[in-house]
Amino acid sequence: LRGLRCVVLPLIFVSIAVSVMDMLGLGEAGSIVGKTIGLYMLTTLTAAIIGVVMSVSFSSFYTLKDGQGEVVTPDIMLGCTTNGEDAITSYLTEMGDGSVSCVTGGDAGQASTFRVDDINGYFAVSTKATGPAKLSISESLRDGLFYQLVPNNFVGAFTDANFLGVIVLATAIAVALVKLEKNTPDDVKWTRILTIQIIQELVHVFMMIIDWIIFVTPFAVASLIAGAIGERSDLGEVFTQLGWLVTATVVGLVTQFSVVYCGLYTGFIRSNPFKYYAQMIPAYATAFGGASSAAAIPQSLACIKRTGQVPDGVASFVISLGATVNLDGSCIYIVCGAAWMAYQNGIVPTAGDYVSLVFSATFGSIAAAPVPSASLVLMLSAYSAAFGLTEGTPEGFAYILAIDWLVDRLRTVFNVTGDHTITAIVGNMVVKKEANRAKSLKDEDLATDLELQGDADGADESIA
Repeated sequence: LRGLRCVVLPLIFVSIAVSVMDMLGLGEAGSIVGKTIGLYMLTTLTAAIIGVVMSVSFSSFYTLKDGQGEVVTPDIMLGCTTNGEDAITSYLTEMGDGSVSCVTGGDAGQASTFRVDDINGYFAVSTKATGPAKLSISESLRDGLFYQLVPNNFVGAFTDANFLGVIVLATAIAVALVKLEKNTPDDVKWTRILTIQIIQELVHVFMMIIDWIIFVTPFAVASLIAGAIGERSDLGEVFTQLGWLVTATVVGLVTQFSVVYCGLYTGFIRSNPFKYYAQMIPAYATAFGGASSAAAIPQSLACIKRTGQVPDGVASFVISLGATVNLDGSCIYIVCGAAWMAYQNGIVPTAGDYVSLVFSATFGSIAAAPVPSASLVLMLSAYSAAFGLTEGTPEGFAYILAIDWLVDRLRTVFNVTGDHTITAIVGNMVVKKEANRAKSLKDEDLATDLELQGDADGADESIA
């Protein structure tokens, strides 16, 4: 996990940069590309919001744990006299012979500090947050979101694990590189932007490193689970809490399908969506078995081709793009999992925390690789962005690792369902546009024929 945390931010940086450059490059293909990207962004954003709604709805079932950090034993100084303005002028101090007496503040020193045996825990201070932050909504948004969105140091965004800041920097650099590529300055000798190629190469390099790390992950997961189980005497409560997390995630996924996907399909195409989804069952089986959106692409294309609703070129483009940038199921799980871990660490998420999670999950799911368990790393990053974790892993993450083999398959099915929905909508737009164009051409040809016929009739009358 230390290795994953080391690589994740650089990977997210280059992945976001490449995704943004690809989207900007595709923008030249026409309005259909823009509509595709817009629909994908819409479904991803609604998925993040649904994740927040599910987290808030099920939060009453989550057990708020005590802060898991090291408890700092409080030290105190006992005042003896004041100057009449409530300012202490002398403190109770231990003398050399063991007796105590009042000594003025300047001469008190370390001997005036006493250690408290805090029997009822009234003064105890934890190194982790143990409850809701005492901030207003505006202060939470300012400190927890906007300050992170605009880091004051480029390298500091990486060293401080500022996930949101890294996303903003990657987006800005990607936009600048695309503009530079389109408008190369006249006073330079180079003809291509090598930085773009380097960033694209780094995506493959970091993915290769992550593959190596994931290869040894089962050993790390086994040790984490064993350690976590060994430290807990209330395993029944742990599994109950995990059950609520899975329930919140599944309800969120079903809500995304029934409200967003079915609603968009019905609204744009005006037909029964379930007949269309029934034809996608082979693709869903592939997605569930492989836990990978990319692995389901061939089967998805075959199923869509059999429907006859979408032109092949449109299907290939939209499905391939969706496997990369449209991971709605992962987006819901990132929000639900991060909020659940917050409660396991004694933190009640604030409004600012949830806004941060929406932002992190939306853009993080775009940068997630369409491979098994890719969103786990992004969940850690989203948790860090919202709740300030910079070292180690939060309490409860080991249990999320343990159940991910199942949840990963469920969210992958809904990831490809979103791709199928947008593909059908875009295909319908293209078909209607082509039909309208063909009708216009037919009307123009008919008008031309009538005009020519009229001219011919006029010529015959002149000859007569």
